[in-house]
Amino acid sequence: MQEVLENDLFKEITSHYEKFYKLPPLTARIYALLVFNNCPEGLTFEALLEIFHASKSSISHSISVLVELNFIEQFKKDNERKRYFRANKNLFLMRLEDVQERLLHEMDVYSKLRAYKQTNANMLFNQEAFDFYIGHLAETTNSLETTIQNLKSYKKKNEESY
Repeated sequence: MQEVLENDLFKEITSHYEKFYKLPPLTARIYALLVFNNCPEGLTFEALLEIFHASKSSISHSISVLVELNFIEQFKKDNERKRYFRANKNLFLMRLEDVQERLLHEMDVYSKLRAYKQTNANMLFNQEAFDFYIGHLAETTNSLETTIQNLKSYKKKNEESY
């Protein structure tokens, strides 16, 4: 496992989660490992302790953050008391839906701001820039919607095949 932790791609993924999701370093490393490893059977708390050589409270806090954010799933296997953790299997769908929600909200806010500026125009208002930006947001959210629907169809088709 140490080999994975020293892998440049693993380090890049960890840095990505720290920067763009504002995760603390250990939390980002745990999440990156679960995504990188993509282990459907999950990893136990004890395994995470052994891999990261961190305190129980640090690992526990990181897991709690990731579960609360819905980034990871926790589960128990039949007749076992141990908890297992793995990346949320709806990871891509969740990410796209989150981005779509943010962009739709931004489009709504800037559309309202554009309307306000149209009636209360001043020298700094640039109608064309607002139109380009809002148009781009509309195109992007439409593209995201198509991809989200495709992922949902893929997921449904694959769940039925089990």
